[in-house]
Amino acid sequence: MMHPMYCDVSALSTARLRLAGQRLAIFRHAPRLLATALTVALTAVGGSSAQAADPMVGVRSLAMGDSLRGLAVGGEGMLINPSGIAAVRQFSTTAFYSLRTQSLGHFLHASVADSVTQRYLALGLYYNFLTETPKFSYRLAEGGDSTRTFLIDSSTNTITRSGNETGIVIGVPIGDRFAIGGTVKYGYYSLRSQLGDGSVPADFKYQNPRIDKERNVDLGTLGNIVTFDLGMTLRLFEALRLGVVGQNLWAHGTEMPTRLGIGLSVRATERLQLAADAVIDFTGHVDCIPMMPTTPMTAPQSTDCSDTAARITSRFGGGLEYVIAGRMPLRLGYLYDSDLTAHHISGGLGYINLDPGFGIDFSFRQRVQGGNETLLLLGIRVQRE
Repeated sequence: MMHPMYCDVSALSTARLRLAGQRLAIFRHAPRLLATALTVALTAVGGSSAQAADPMVGVRSLAMGDSLRGLAVGGEGMLINPSGIAAVRQFSTTAFYSLRTQSLGHFLHASVADSVTQRYLALGLYYNFLTETPKFSYRLAEGGDSTRTFLIDSSTNTITRSGNETGIVIGVPIGDRFAIGGTVKYGYYSLRSQLGDGSVPADFKYQNPRIDKERNVDLGTLGNIVTFDLGMTLRLFEALRLGVVGQNLWAHGTEMPTRLGIGLSVRATERLQLAADAVIDFTGHVDCIPMMPTTPMTAPQSTDCSDTAARITSRFGGGLEYVIAGRMPLRLGYLYDSDLTAHHISGGLGYINLDPGFGIDFSFRQRVQGGNETLLLLGIRVQRE
């Protein structure tokens, strides 16, 4: 039997789901309706994302190649597929810390999920905090009467991205094979740069109002962001699960990356779980912000960067999880990122204690081609059925 700490959708109570399906018969065609809604939302959004962030995933997902959109539950499900919180009846609290070595990034996540109190409704709440120093370039206007601009990169100045995000998640099981979920997210993110020595010539006029007295440059504040995710989980066969999720589907006034994720999970044996996912980023990634104008950031005003256009990118990953002696999950994974033309390997270990329902997990991801970056995650979970 699959360990309850990592229960798949088949562990749902059949009687509970059958009764839910009777009461929610109006959702008989929900898979088709949700797929249509995702398609409409994805084609309606637009805009570009300056230096789109790496998708936020949980400890277990990271170790398995950023997969598990068809199987994630609890706090992990809130990040990669909100329908996952309706997959099992449990009350869980999750927390993890992530360190990204290349950009000196720190990421904190804390969440609570409850699918016990209400029989036909699962609710969740999470909070994320992020701070990092990403590597990219931007073009800075001198300001005043000058028409001079200068290309600024991270080798001569420090770029800092920071932000907070809070989300409310709702999941509903429908019948004995299907679940849907949604997340409403509020976030506040800022991107700033401090000009270092040699960033600009000695005669630079510093007349751009985006530059303060300490030579800090406001690269854009993404304040009061509100967007949403929609996801579904479908049990195709007893051991095969499909997950589909659209993230940041309302991009109006934001630069949150709009993504479509699809994942398959297979329970090969009682101890072995396999998963494979694909993620398409419709707002892409740019390595150079074309211009920091003297007025609040609008459309790019210069084309003197080598890579200014946002582009559709994709990520493909997969992995396995093998539970040793019913207590120690061992995980391995692989991820390819078309944006960076980068290959990654990943892995992790965990420890499970059923009484009192406690788990601790560690995972890592190492880029082996297309650059050098290491991502480390450490997480804990406490839950009760």
